Amino acid sequence: MATKTETHSHAIDAAAWLREHGLRATHGRIAIVRLLDASSVPLTLAEIHEKVRAKGCDFATVFRFISILEEKELVQRVAWIDGTTRHEIKARDGHHHHHYLICRTCHKVEPIDECVVERFEDQIAKERGYAGLSHSLQLSGVCPACQKPPAKTVKKRG
Repeated sequence: MATKTETHSHAIDAAAWLREHGLRATHGRIAIVRLLDASSVPLTLAEIHEKVRAKGCDFATVFRFISILEEKELVQRVAWIDGTTRHEIKARDGHHHHHYLICRTCHKVEPIDECVVERFEDQIAKERGYAGLSHSLQLSGVCPACQKPPAKTVKKRG
């Protein structure tokens, strides 16, 4: 699946962020945090490893560090629509989580900033007495580019 990464204007200082949360700021950990922070979509462990292995991170290191970030509730696991498990930095500084619109044909992923589920989640938690409710949501369909019929090729005679 193709993933697009982009730098957000609210990029975090990875080394300071790690220290602030009581974690050592190694080159590999800084690279992982920067990657997760810059990505517009959640990433699989394999995708993270592929992009940070040049920083000396083997797959086991990526796995252990992501597990630590999950335990500290700094990264959340997302069950993706294709059955993969992905990871993203949790909401921070007023920036809430995202939902995603995924093209079933080309696998383009678009974050959806609005969250209509939060009000429903709050209502369910209140009605049923639950605490710490969370959710993830991905919608799939066929994007406008993939809906266009393929261009017909004209055969030359002669």
